[in-house]
Amino acid sequence: MSRHFDAFDAVLFDYSGTLFDDGSVLTPAGVCAQAARHGVALRAADAARVIAGVLAAVDSPAGLTAREGCDRSAARHRAVWTGLMADAAPGALAEAVYACLADPGSWPAYPDAPGVLRGLAGAGLGLGVVSNIGWDVRPSFAALGVADLVGSFALSCERGAVKPEPELFLAACDELGVAPARVLFVGDDPVKDGAAARVGMPVYLLPAERRAGRPRGLGAVLALAGVVRE
Repeated sequence: MSRHFDAFDAVLFDYSGTLFDDGSVLTPAGVCAQAARHGVALRAADAARVIAGVLAAVDSPAGLTAREGCDRSAARHRAVWTGLMADAAPGALAEAVYACLADPGSWPAYPDAPGVLRGLAGAGLGLGVVSNIGWDVRPSFAALGVADLVGSFALSCERGAVKPEPELFLAACDELGVAPARVLFVGDDPVKDGAAARVGMPVYLLPAERRAGRPRGLGAVLALAGVVRE
């Protein structure tokens, strides 16, 4: 990989829905496996019903309101999410579902994510991850073999700040040693990720439509960063 222009010195990425597929996290097989570890016997059909109930609860208007800002700490995130799950997944089952949610193995990377990260790093650009999240996502990148390419992980649960607040964006820029105007931010949320523009960062928003197992369209980031394949 090489670069034919140097508009940017670094690229920051959102995690969920940008590099890793947030639509394939809770599966009957995964929930059954975690339930067994928590001493709960669960059939696949029952797990599917539990997942449907959990998603309905956490994505309801009340659930979305309760979740707002809960990513500021790992403990708060766990408490809010397991509380919202309680009716659909009572007792230890809520902890099992949450364990599945927070398991790096539950989060498949989009097929084009590893190659794009390697291409950017190979062309000399700094890389960072800025995410509203309730747990450490570094193991997801380690599993892909790209953790050593990421120079900054600005995670809300570790920093006590959440997007669209400026702190996470600025912290990542500081750690990479790059001025915001020289950093491209890549995400999928116009409000939370788009807020990077408020600190002077150019922003590229990925299309809303996405399918499990299909490339996310991240190849466009290589072109925006001036990276060409040799």
